[in-house]
Amino acid sequence: MKIKSIGYALPTKKVTNEDILRDVELKSSKYMSQGDLKKLKLKIEDLFKKSGSDVRYQRAEGETSLQFGIKAGKEALEKANMSPRDIDLLLYVGVGRGWIEPATSNVFLDSLKLKKATGFDILDACASWMRALQMAYLYTKSGTYKNIMIMNCEFNTYEYTTTEFKNYQEIDYLFPGVTIGEAATATIFTACPENDFYFTFKTWGEKHNLCKIPLPNLKQYTTGELTELEPLRFYSYGEKLFKVALPKICRHFLEDEYLRTFNYDIIFSHAASDPMTEKVIKLSKLDINKAYNIHSRCGNTVSASVPLAMGLAIDDGTLKKGSNVLIGFGSAGFTSAWCAFQNR
Repeated sequence: MKIKSIGYALPTKKVTNEDILRDVELKSSKYMSQGDLKKLKLKIEDLFKKSGSDVRYQRAEGETSLQFGIKAGKEALEKANMSPRDIDLLLYVGVGRGWIEPATSNVFLDSLKLKKATGFDILDACASWMRALQMAYLYTKSGTYKNIMIMNCEFNTYEYTTTEFKNYQEIDYLFPGVTIGEAATATIFTACPENDFYFTFKTWGEKHNLCKIPLPNLKQYTTGELTELEPLRFYSYGEKLFKVALPKICRHFLEDEYLRTFNYDIIFSHAASDPMTEKVIKLSKLDINKAYNIHSRCGNTVSASVPLAMGLAIDDGTLKKGSNVLIGFGSAGFTSAWCAFQNR
């Protein structure tokens, strides 16, 4: 399997940390004293520095998630010099979606006129794209499908996050939401027998309560949450999650002989936090100069973070044909994932 092309699309509204802080003050002042509000803003500023957050993009008035997914898909087809009829399978991944059923892939099969393709969804929080990448590899290797498009449409800011804090303590689980950026990506892979991909995943399911978007029937499935959760609200205990994730991701890498001996040229990672990525790279004894980070300029774009970074790196010439690529990932669940391949 090899990457044929990556299309991506960002909404037009540029949102800075200062914009977020103004919005927090406007929406939270009715709940909090001036003293507590000042304390909250100082804490958010500190967390912005720790996470490396600066800019993220959100939908402007009149923009819809679907239009950006279609734009990314059409761009990927054009870059690959393919027609819609060349695609055999569409895997839709990620959190952004308009319904639970049917598969979100259906609306893009229709909108992109992928008449010969079948499709379905893969959902594993921010790791969804990596899961689909492995699935695409296995499908092409077996000969089941030749050309596969992996698409995500991560537009979640207005739906699941908030800048309205009712008390100072909510910063513990609402802060990661204000780092979220929006993006759509479409990656086309095609069969290439001589090109191998290496994948390894590990999951610690007992940490599921550190990051989630609950449904109204959460209590029917929970094994114990850290707080009473409002349905369809993004909750993430970011600092606790990073403390859990950091040693596990690094140990996962260091204990894998294939990864340790892989001669990589560039490193991509889930863009939840640039400083977190740098810590993983340092503790895993990797070369920080080979990291390609985009959190500071795009925010946390959920499952779109790695394909977006790869698309930007291809366009600016950083990711070249023949480059050996290493991808490291941490995702809610908690899941640690690594992938290594050559960009043919």
